[in-house]
Amino acid sequence: MSPAFKLQCHFILIFLGALRGETRYLELREVAEADPLLLFNTDLKRELSEEQLYHRSLRCIDMLSIEGQFTFTAEQPQLQCAAFFIGEPEEVISIQYDLVSVDCQGGDFLKVFDGWILKGEKFPSSQDHPLPMSDRYIDFCESENIRTFSSSQNVAMIFFRIHEPGNGFTITVKKNPNLFPCNVISQTPNGRFTMVIPHQHRNCSFSIIYPVVIKISDLILGHLNGLQLKVSCLLLPKSILTVLSIIVPVG
Repeated sequence: MSPAFKLQCHFILIFLGALRGETRYLELREVAEADPLLLFNTDLKRELSEEQLYHRSLRCIDMLSIEGQFTFTAEQPQLQCAAFFIGEPEEVISIQYDLVSVDCQGGDFLKVFDGWILKGEKFPSSQDHPLPMSDRYIDFCESENIRTFSSSQNVAMIFFRIHEPGNGFTITVKKNPNLFPCNVISQTPNGRFTMVIPHQHRNCSFSIIYPVVIKISDLILGHLNGLQLKVSCLLLPKSILTVLSIIVPVG
């Protein structure tokens, strides 16, 4: 089995876990440096109460689809860690630093990224995202006065390096409504989604990390030179990673 196909299978299992409200990891005995996301291990069954904020420890490689307060404490040097957060298509992710104990001068870092980075690919891409790439990174060590971050779409991530055992951080993750989502990564392999971008000249994307068939029942891109651009009942074939990019003409 090729490394690329393995990673695709892991993505599918991760998203299925997120859909069930569980964080699923894959236990691997060998971890290739080129595939840091293959470090997923163990399971966690969540029992949530609407009245209480959910709490649990954060793992070096983690994925979460729920709100709550999460704490990471290094038991040994952790040099390549990342946590992925995902909400519903009509939500954005808010991350607040509650407590941070990292040694910035000693080589530690704690960064938030507006989107996801998977295998070197950034989602949404620089062509689709409204912010320049440099503004999508928030480095705690360089901007300690910034304690709260809000994503532009339904996904965000943090990546961090901590050398000293006992150091770590605590964050609170919340989801806020997004009335007009533009760039979306879907949690589910099926369903119906409508994207509306009113009076905006911008690119949008809808990404699905599943082997799916997409049916576009109606697509209207507005007016160009007096002609309304419209497509109905377009079928896209199955693929592991499907990124539907909607390019809105400017002018």
